[in-house]
Amino acid sequence: MLFGWNVKTALFLFVAALLASSTAHAAPIMTIDIGGTGSSAYLGIGSTVTVSLYGDEIPAGTDGNGLFGFGFAITFDDTVLSSSAATAGALWVGVGNSTSHNNPGDVGIIANRAFVTSGPSGDDILFASIDFTGIAPGLSSLTVSYYTGAGDNILFDGMTLDGSPSFFQSGSIEVVPEPQTALLLGMGLTFLGVQRRRMEFGRTR
Repeated sequence: MLFGWNVKTALFLFVAALLASSTAHAAPIMTIDIGGTGSSAYLGIGSTVTVSLYGDEIPAGTDGNGLFGFGFAITFDDTVLSSSAATAGALWVGVGNSTSHNNPGDVGIIANRAFVTSGPSGDDILFASIDFTGIAPGLSSLTVSYYTGAGDNILFDGMTLDGSPSFFQSGSIEVVPEPQTALLLGMGLTFLGVQRRRMEFGRTR
């Protein structure tokens, strides 16, 4: 009986160790957040939403100096959305070189920390933000990929983080016409429902 308990305990500890190891060594990724709602959102015509790109699971590297530089480009449907230029996060301002572009349907930025000796590691590292404005109804993918190619996202020790396209998380924005009208309509239907219930309640008293 004791032997069986020890085997179960050993198996449990082994599985827990495997899970902890896989969590600790999760692959680095560039995540997209659209106005605080995650990787997708609805947007009204003429309305603007801020799209932010973050680094998660970024390792410190063999030298412990963290991330040297990042880069990405976002392609989108320019008949549905327009974009502002990308604005680098505070960690990338005044500490290195940066280049950006903002073309119809294609916006991006690349930056590094060449003038300092270390960079960030871990999660929630803000790379850059871009404002998107709805210009016509429709669904637009926000396809995130390389700015120049593999090696845009790299540690101080030379480790490339974006060797696979799976490093990038993409998203989408659906532009809908007159969202205020839809909201008012929903509120009106709710009000009518409440009034109907009050009338029915009054008749039963």
